Amino acid sequence: MSEPFPSPRRQLLLAMGKTLQLISTNNGYLTDAGVGWTLEPKPGDQDTQTVLTAVIEKQQRAETPSKTNTHRLTTVSVIAKVPADTEGYQQALDDLVTDIEAAMDSREVARNFPDGIQVPVYVGMEPLMPEKASAGWVGALLTYQSHIPKK
Repeated sequence: MSEPFPSPRRQLLLAMGKTLQLISTNNGYLTDAGVGWTLEPKPGDQDTQTVLTAVIEKQQRAETPSKTNTHRLTTVSVIAKVPADTEGYQQALDDLVTDIEAAMDSREVARNFPDGIQVPVYVGMEPLMPEKASAGWVGALLTYQSHIPKK
């Protein structure tokens, strides 16, 4: 039996993953955050060195009047964590955010998204800092929005 056609939300997340997995120093980025890509983060991921995922935060009525009956404005959070020592938190955070923004803004990103799914647009960023300075990591939550088909 074949797998059913993925929902537009799943297609959006898969396309973002295909894009974000490219983040590596071998591809000219500042970090290797792409190696931590997962669609299904687990509690144990807190102990891993690098985590990169995207989750659907909310959906609402499309902003464009011509799309209100056919599309939903979908908000996605990209959650990322990379190793960092206490002396380098700010630089590691800056490098991580720079890489995610660059990947999502690259010209190649458009071809990863199926027809009908808008390439996500940047909304904002919040740093994620560990409770203990000795935790050895720094992270970020970047928010994007995309119009995706209802079906």
